[in-house]
Amino acid sequence: MKERLKRFHGKRIGVLMGGDSSEREISLRSGENVYRSLASLGLDVIKVDIGSDPIATLQETPFDIAYIALHGSVGENGVIQALLELLHIPYTGSRVLGSALGMDKNATKRILRGCGIDVPLSLDGEQDIERMVERVRHTLSYPVVFKANCEGSSVGVEVCENEAKLRHVLEHNIPRYPDYFIEQYIHGREMTIGVLGKYPEYVFLPILELRPKNVFYDFEAKYTKGMTEFILPAPMDEGVRSHLQHQLTHAMRVMKLKGPLRFDFVFTAENRAFFLEVNTSPGMTETSDIPAMAEAAGISREELVLTILESAE
Repeated sequence: MKERLKRFHGKRIGVLMGGDSSEREISLRSGENVYRSLASLGLDVIKVDIGSDPIATLQETPFDIAYIALHGSVGENGVIQALLELLHIPYTGSRVLGSALGMDKNATKRILRGCGIDVPLSLDGEQDIERMVERVRHTLSYPVVFKANCEGSSVGVEVCENEAKLRHVLEHNIPRYPDYFIEQYIHGREMTIGVLGKYPEYVFLPILELRPKNVFYDFEAKYTKGMTEFILPAPMDEGVRSHLQHQLTHAMRVMKLKGPLRFDFVFTAENRAFFLEVNTSPGMTETSDIPAMAEAAGISREELVLTILESAE
């Protein structure tokens, strides 16, 4: 550990957190945990709330390396990554293109499908509610899922059991999330795969099965203690696990992704894995998945944070 820390002597690390997205409070919790871990390692670290004016904040707050603990919009869609590159500041996580693609669920789904990975059938959103309802009626079967295309932490996600519920959700959500799609609901075991590192040396963490007390792994289930049961490692045939990792390695290379990453999927009774989305800036809160998976692999929170910090470039 001491040898690994030498690289950061004389360097100030800025933990980028907060922002003004719908996930601001979660980001603050993630950032606080990252800050404490880095401080406990004796590193020179500061907390940087980028607020609503990231350009001014980055220009006014001097640091040498950025640890990105932002969630949603600017923090995950490639914008903050591009700003850091213009300022010649190394940063953790995926770079501009990978971040932008990962934040766009529809783009991710199309790429994953092109890589031979199963994804649920879906329809691009329409602003005309009646037309959208009609398209769903002729193409999908209930239940279906409304998904905001560029939100995280299950923000803007609602399960619709019937047409009346879908109509109500569309009327309520389209003004807030005009960029959306409707996806076939897949029944099965909810799983998540955590990944560290970059191609060709991706490190897969133990697969986590999530058993939420709510209908699905929504915002409340993710960030409220006791609302989700974690099964670690998830029971799975080794051949299936190996195949999933092979598929994901190909997809991550195509999308130019690097850890930390979290892929969410549903595993059906027929042993089919339907991938839902990728998170290029996974949470680091007390209830987050990546720290739990790392712990199951024998990696402490401090070592996990240091490993992610070492990926900065």
